[in-house]
Amino acid sequence: MKHVAAFLIWWITLWWLWQLLVGEWGRYEWIAAGAAAAVAAVIGELAATRAAAHAPFPWSIVKSAPSALGMVFVDFATVVRVLFTRNTGVFRTTPFEYPDDEAHRAWAMVVADYSANAYVVDIGGGESVTHHLVPRRTSQEPA
Repeated sequence: MKHVAAFLIWWITLWWLWQLLVGEWGRYEWIAAGAAAAVAAVIGELAATRAAAHAPFPWSIVKSAPSALGMVFVDFATVVRVLFTRNTGVFRTTPFEYPDDEAHRAWAMVVADYSANAYVVDIGGGESVTHHLVPRRTSQEPA
């Protein structure tokens, strides 16, 4: 049953992606999108099953995305201000407060890298290494 649910999620996502990229709304595009989405979803499910891939979705990190997206505007203003001062920035090592598995590390890097002021260099061993133009803890959340 889990393969059917994953297939349907992939199919719906890919169907809408096709519609978005094609930019036309008509019968022929619906059929083409359905066929392409079905083929891609089958290939994706076969690959995931063959690889025995399992990536839990870290809801705790995704919950911090709204605050990280809000920091984009603050950090953009910070970066524009710092551009004229030739600040080289600093590297910071902070504790990584989430489970230290691949899924949590990957999603933390995705969400934290929305910031223009700080980017994640590495997460591992319970620590997060980030580079900041202006040291600010909220710029690197959730990493």
